[in-house]
Amino acid sequence: RRMNREMESNAHPVKPEPPPLERGGQWGFLTIVAFLILGINPSWGLPCALFVEVPIFQEDSPEGLSLAAWMNVAINLGLIGTLSYVAYDMCIAHISPEKAIKAMIVISSAFCFVLAFTWTYTAFGMSLAILILSMIGGAVGTFQVLVFLPYLTRYHPYLFALSRLGDVIFVGALSGLGFLQQALQFSPTIFFLLFAPSQILPLASIMYITKAKIGLNNATSSESAAALENEGRGEGGGVP
Repeated sequence: RRMNREMESNAHPVKPEPPPLERGGQWGFLTIVAFLILGINPSWGLPCALFVEVPIFQEDSPEGLSLAAWMNVAINLGLIGTLSYVAYDMCIAHISPEKAIKAMIVISSAFCFVLAFTWTYTAFGMSLAILILSMIGGAVGTFQVLVFLPYLTRYHPYLFALSRLGDVIFVGALSGLGFLQQALQFSPTIFFLLFAPSQILPLASIMYITKAKIGLNNATSSESAAALENEGRGEGGGVP
């Protein structure tokens, strides 16, 4: 029996458990704010902002009451861009996620400023500027799901949760901006000029977080992964 147990233990070596993550509470106020702001963008914030303005857009748009439906189609078409990025990253050449996230933040922020002055532009019987921005918003939103959120898993779960909380708070603030617009009767131009600066703030956050290497799930997690790989190859007492 003893020999059988030894043979079973050698045939099925016990895999080392990954080290426990450090507990929260060790990060300062600046780190908490940085991760809250990081949740703002990339996100579904731009499509949400566009739909807040739909009642005003519909007044003069060629699509009329069907504008929201066309915007939804454009948002779904934005998925093509994100899937193309993922396919390129997986099959052709790896793209640094930090660089991709920074680029997406800059692109979405720039187009928000552009939309502030072009939202009335129509062509071919369509609200071209609004539909193009809807497509970009869809690409940014799906980028959050397919690229940004997986990237955030390298950070402590508490900090990951903070970034998600920042996203929720921002959407609530966006609704508040819509109520303020209704009370003060300002145009979509003013709305997007107020909205656009918030989209660039996460760029400072991710630069600060990556430079300071804050809240990562410990370097030991990579060592644990290497140990597991060695176990599979038979270097830790297992069967080669």
